[in-house]
Amino acid sequence: MTLKLKILSIAAILLLLFSCGKSNEKKKDAVIEKDSIPKVLADALEIASQNSGKNKFQNKYKTSDNVEVELNLDNHFTKNAAYLIIHRSDEGGILIDIYLKEGNKFKKILSHDESPITYQNDTIRDINGDGLKDFVVNWYGANGMNLKAYSTVYLLKQDKKTFSKRFDFINPTFSPEEKIIRGVCYGQSGETDLYKEKWNGETTENVEFVSYEKNKNGKKTGKITITKENSNDGKKVIKRLNSVPEEYTKIYGYDWFTGKGYQ
Repeated sequence: MTLKLKILSIAAILLLLFSCGKSNEKKKDAVIEKDSIPKVLADALEIASQNSGKNKFQNKYKTSDNVEVELNLDNHFTKNAAYLIIHRSDEGGILIDIYLKEGNKFKKILSHDESPITYQNDTIRDINGDGLKDFVVNWYGANGMNLKAYSTVYLLKQDKKTFSKRFDFINPTFSPEEKIIRGVCYGQSGETDLYKEKWNGETTENVEFVSYEKNKNGKKTGKITITKENSNDGKKVIKRLNSVPEEYTKIYGYDWFTGKGYQ
């Protein structure tokens, strides 16, 4: 029996078309067969419990239903606490559960599901520059022809026991030392915007959008505009420049923004 995942709804696809910075796309949770997957998770937790006296433990196996299970117990996020990460996957879905080890017990603190069509990898790193390691899932949107590399971020909170709500960023380049996210909005090559956001604790706020200026006929003027809102059509222009600020020229997807190599 597989991990069944519903296809993204038409509404979610439409939201994807207008996403920029923090994605507005609300992905539906995986539909899990109640008589199978909980048992897979329960069996994995039983194996972890048998090794609860350890602070480090790894195991990988496949069930009779062809569900691949991976357990990894370690000081993944902090030096003073052990966390158990359980991956369950097959052709129908990928589910990731994170538990905090308290004594000989495991307390669930995070769950994430992803389609195997979109999933690329997951990683642990400090994303917002607060000195704490966070959990990041990288995936690539299945709908549309434009650049759509996403990162779903869960920040480890200051209590070092819980995570923040999820943040979804499109085509991001993270700069933790600056507490900044730069990226490329969803749109056709050479016709979309750049964005910049900054972390403010466990939230983010827009800083600016960078666009090619266009005249009334929709032709590029050769100038660059900086606005507070996405797209400079009818928006207040903060700055008008001769070139794109250098801070953006090395980010992921910059060539998509310029259109070079895609047009």
